[in-house]
Amino acid sequence: MAADQLSKYNPDGTKFGQAAADKISFHNATPVVQQATAAAGTDAATTQALANAIRLALTNYGLIA
Repeated sequence: MAADQLSKYNPDGTKFGQAAADKISFHNATPVVQQATAAAGTDAATTQALANAIRLALTNYGLIA
């Protein structure tokens, strides 16, 4: 079976969700709302916290396992 294409060949691209409260997901993950902004890393501790926040967001969306 051929894959379903979401693109409409719009030169402006394709968007998912119209608001931060719209839930989306990938790879059969449970849909979630837009993830919160993480503080910028300014030292080793905050940089580690930022990396952990990014990993959690990617996992929540189903983009990494």
